[in-house]
Amino acid sequence: MKRARRLRKGVEFDTAYQKGTVERGPLLVVRVVPNGLGRDRWGFAVGKRLVKLAHDRNRARRRLREAALRVQPGGTGRDIVVVAREAALTASIEELAAELRRLLVRASRRSGGAG
Repeated sequence: MKRARRLRKGVEFDTAYQKGTVERGPLLVVRVVPNGLGRDRWGFAVGKRLVKLAHDRNRARRRLREAALRVQPGGTGRDIVVVAREAALTASIEELAAELRRLLVRASRRSGGAG
């Protein structure tokens, strides 16, 4: 995923956590907030409580990133933070992509935006 399409700073994540629309599913939690840039930016989080070893957390984030690449709707100008739940660690990438797609549609309905 290109650098311009990623959330990289803590402040960007904080904004999504504080102001974003939250949708929860069995595999993922998604937070969505408009960013005014005309393109979606993605951030991925896997907690230390969930996965102890850094290389396992990185692997989980890579799998989430791959699922997001399969979903990628058009550039609607949102910041999207995807947080893994325990069940996401054993789910296939196709299952993650389907869950992500479903949660993004629900989030866009709640916030009144296109998705």
